Amino acid sequence: MKLGALFREAFEKAGVALPEKPAKRERVEGEQSKGKKSQTDRKRKKKPRPKAEKAKGLIRQAPKHVTPVEGKKTTVTKSGVTITRWSSPDLTASQPKKTTNQPVQAAVSQDALPAGSDVGVAASITASADASVTWKTLSAGKPAALKRWPLDGRETALNRTAEEKFLYLGLDFGTSSLKAAITDRERQFTYAVPFRDRQGIAAYLLPCRVYLGDDGYNLDGRGVLFQDLKLALLSSVESSEAQQHVVGFLALALRMIRGWLLSAHGDTYDGIIIWDLAVGLPVANLGDESIVTLYRTVSTAAWIAAAGAQLGQDAIRRAIKRAEALVAGAAPESDCEDIEVAVKPEIAAQIYGFVSSGAYDPNASNIYLLVDVGAGTLDASVFHIKRHKGQDKDRLSIFKTTVEPHGAMNLHRQRMSWLQTTLADQLPDRPDLIEGVAQIRHLTDAEGAIPDNIQGYFQGVGVQFKGLSIDQSFYQKVNAQVVANTYRKVLEEKRLSQLEMKGMPMFLCGGGSRSSFYAKLKDDLQSAPGYSWFGVSPKSLQRPQGLVAPGLPAADYDRLAVAYGLSQLKLERLVEEVPALAEGQARLDFSGNYIEK
Repeated sequence: MKLGALFREAFEKAGVALPEKPAKRERVEGEQSKGKKSQTDRKRKKKPRPKAEKAKGLIRQAPKHVTPVEGKKTTVTKSGVTITRWSSPDLTASQPKKTTNQPVQAAVSQDALPAGSDVGVAASITASADASVTWKTLSAGKPAALKRWPLDGRETALNRTAEEKFLYLGLDFGTSSLKAAITDRERQFTYAVPFRDRQGIAAYLLPCRVYLGDDGYNLDGRGVLFQDLKLALLSSVESSEAQQHVVGFLALALRMIRGWLLSAHGDTYDGIIIWDLAVGLPVANLGDESIVTLYRTVSTAAWIAAAGAQLGQDAIRRAIKRAEALVAGAAPESDCEDIEVAVKPEIAAQIYGFVSSGAYDPNASNIYLLVDVGAGTLDASVFHIKRHKGQDKDRLSIFKTTVEPHGAMNLHRQRMSWLQTTLADQLPDRPDLIEGVAQIRHLTDAEGAIPDNIQGYFQGVGVQFKGLSIDQSFYQKVNAQVVANTYRKVLEEKRLSQLEMKGMPMFLCGGGSRSSFYAKLKDDLQSAPGYSWFGVSPKSLQRPQGLVAPGLPAADYDRLAVAYGLSQLKLERLVEEVPALAEGQARLDFSGNYIEK
């Protein structure tokens, strides 16, 4: 019997149709042709990179073999935050059949609902006769107890000797506070800059609020108060008023930074100082050239204005105009204009302390999930850091990043908005409670942690929810962002394999991460029943060696991690998007079709 007949008999015995060779060949050739075509199309879309970005080491390189993802680039404003990103189709809208390779739909705690649920929050509120709002943030919106130094910081250097020193200043300009760190790479020291006469981490936090009085901008409470500086700037990048307030605030902060360094460490830095300045920006905004340019402009303008005698509005406007020229390529005309400003990704800066510590293993996979809970936004990113042997620069590859207005103070605002409506409806005879809630509703620079639940704001008030609570409603959005739209999405988009997902180190950091509300994320990401690949390994950012920060508790280092990393970070390049994994050919088991002896 011929070999072909033997194969046909064997396939008939097994009850399997014998595949037709021409059809199989045609399919394979079609797939190969399709693959070649997509690569050609991708090559046509490749664009040259700006020289300025190459000089900064932030080359946002589009990979050569990226599987296109349907979607579009959108710029939206949420709670005063402008977010620019590529949006892909909602993969959670449908409920596909579960298979062994199907990504888990969500890993949520018992008090969270699936993303997309539109559930109204209903509750009954009772109040005793002596009920009152007890959560008070007395420092919010009021002048801070600032440190004073012999030198006011208008000078950029003492210039007492001809010796040159190179210093790198990292500025973490946040929604609620500013943090700063200065690195001397030659001496391998990084100084956390103290701003206030406070204990612990509070000494290193400068509240982001500024006053405008008759004599110009100040931090002492003279004149009109301006808050929400960062949110106002990002929500309206063309607003000259928002830019002026930010430049005025940053100029005052720079004076304090330089005044502290030259007063406290003048013996070490008594000659010429050559400064570099780095400011952080979420990766989602780094692709928006207008925002990157805006950050460089206001930072340069603040450096120029800080050297002037006055910080009035006219002086600030002149500084902004001059900064625009410098950013466009004009040559500096004085020492106060000689500043190099780099805009760097905050996630890379945040993780740098861990990368530079003894806990970092350069031979490991070094793929991380970072969740940074700020006052206004929650940033979640899955990324990879790689350092080539014998080099001191890192390469950052972004697998997925999301930025949403899910920060701690936006949780606070949603609570307050709901309370105002519900109190007015159910307790209209208690204007004292309604007014008390209104007074604390819009605080974004509150230094104290928000209560763990809504009843923590009061004494003598009882709240009984009927079904989903206001916190549960907000948390299901937080959970969906981190679990479904960030961690799980990299598997759905084939950016990582299941093997690479399991045990991924997770860092939960930022001021809001102290709340038990956000700490639940660590539990939700530990595991998911039925999905062996799902699960992260929560870790803490470690305080790096060489950081000089007297009185800073080790547990609070993460609040300074971005500023520290910005002053140190050296990137070989930044890859915004990584290619999808190649489709492996399926391995078929034909053992049942083999001919027995």
